[in-house]
Amino acid sequence: TFKRRDAAPAKKPWKPLALDCDASDGPPGVLHVCEDLVVLDKPAGWLTHSDGQDDRPSCAAFARTLVDAPATASGELGVHQRLDVDCTGVLCFAASDAGNALLKAAFEEREATKTYLAVVDGPGDLQKRGGVLRAPVAGAPAETAYDIVKSTREGTVVECRPKTGRTHQIRAHLAGAGCPLRGDARYGCGVDRQANRALLHCASIRLPDGRRFAAAAPPDMATSAVDRRAALRADPTTTTYREIHGAADGYPAKFYVDRYGAHLLVQRPEDVDETARDAALADIYAAHPPAPEASVYEIVTRVDRSNGGQAPPRLIRGPGACAAFEALEHGTAFRVELGERKLSTGLFLDQRPQRRFLRRHAANATVLNLFAHGGAYSAAAAAGGAARTVSVDCDKNWLAYLDHSLAANGVENPPRAVGKQHDAIYGDCFDWLKRLAKRGERYDWVI
Repeated sequence: TFKRRDAAPAKKPWKPLALDCDASDGPPGVLHVCEDLVVLDKPAGWLTHSDGQDDRPSCAAFARTLVDAPATASGELGVHQRLDVDCTGVLCFAASDAGNALLKAAFEEREATKTYLAVVDGPGDLQKRGGVLRAPVAGAPAETAYDIVKSTREGTVVECRPKTGRTHQIRAHLAGAGCPLRGDARYGCGVDRQANRALLHCASIRLPDGRRFAAAAPPDMATSAVDRRAALRADPTTTTYREIHGAADGYPAKFYVDRYGAHLLVQRPEDVDETARDAALADIYAAHPPAPEASVYEIVTRVDRSNGGQAPPRLIRGPGACAAFEALEHGTAFRVELGERKLSTGLFLDQRPQRRFLRRHAANATVLNLFAHGGAYSAAAAAGGAARTVSVDCDKNWLAYLDHSLAANGVENPPRAVGKQHDAIYGDCFDWLKRLAKRGERYDWVI
């Protein structure tokens, strides 16, 4: 969890600060442009329109670039529909007075037919044959019809058709039925979100004039773990990520499969048999066929590790990875090592979204990394232009990986009066917190 030192004081009762998902790299898809309308496929993380307080891109500003001059009385695009920043899908803007009248009838007078797709962790109190949810939202009557599209161990996809247009209506209704949106920190669990956004997608809108616009759901809406990783597999700047994340992906708890380039590392609890492991690997290989040099290592994790005794990894397939190498994560390079000598690879892949967030927001900041290990957080911050990073860990060998990762990202590390610009400190973090405080050190980010 990241928190700036100038953040507002926490309110009681305590609830974790949920970070909205970052804006998707690509622009919105263009579904339709004519003299009256601009219809977009909104990506996650984009605002519907600027709120004057956020520097994230807005769909309204993008839509404005698609028309020469809106033929509206105000001279601006008309906004009659809004999607939450996390939500994806069909988003309509008016480019003329006729378009304003059409969208006003569609959304304010409720003449549009709107269809959303939602991913939840289980059917909760929803009926298998569908039904209607009726419950006030913010004190106003609200109604949502629904059907269950698909329900598996990996999640449930629900088609929702709101009859009213209350803010957060679908999110509130599904939470009230015992199945909040996956990733919804407001109406669901703010700690175990299982997705980096609330998984809600506006799949189609039929306007009063009969025109219908539709947008395919993005990969993260898939219930299959392998399908959800499609965007990562297609990203040439990412060669390392978590393929399977235990119960969140419908597999046994604490069963993980991590990808490091061509190689896989399986963490299998000792009470999960090899048949389940082999089935998971078959699912992965069906979507990502193994290269000739591909190897698979496995750690059979003990259920009770209170007394130590965890066995090291063992090679179960392939020729083995012979040396340390650089793996890419959204364009940031990290030094990793697979083999039968070490329990760790130097990079915890469940932290990938947080490292990406830090790289995007660390420019000119100072970062104290108390979760250093191989220095991955520090390398991500430095690659993002951090003014200074300090990494503290009790293992000199893993701290040495930081220099390799900095070099792989083209980051220089000049000396300072004390230490280096991106310093690595061997020692206990609690001891060093006291020492740094005595020095008068201050940091923008503390991990």
